[in-house]
Amino acid sequence: MRKKILLIDDDEDLLRSFQVILESHGFDVITCNEGTGGLSVLKKDKPDLLVLDVMMNSNLERYDLLNVIKKDSDHRKMPVIILTVTRDLLGVNLISDEEDETVFPDVHFEDKSINPHLLVEIIGDMLKE
Repeated sequence: MRKKILLIDDDEDLLRSFQVILESHGFDVITCNEGTGGLSVLKKDKPDLLVLDVMMNSNLERYDLLNVIKKDSDHRKMPVIILTVTRDLLGVNLISDEEDETVFPDVHFEDKSINPHLLVEIIGDMLKE
């Protein structure tokens, strides 16, 4: 059965390009361009994995949406890939500190400028676990 991926990002170009690439690798892809709508889609469509931008222009931005998702028992174990430009903006690597499984279980952090084929590889690995 095809795995369902939800992409939440306010960058429409990135959403479309990742959607095309992921669909060409056999995934069903749902996209949403803001956090509140993404949360509704998550509850309705029950994806197997979420790819989430944490720097969006919405009322559920940064890690707020991730915290809401991980506190929900239905989604606590769902794998999540966080895309961030934090390291580029600040010039420091906050990702390694945030990858603590006790704080963010089943969450993988990547730079937003990730190579799409690496994203496909990471998704495949996370869905096998």
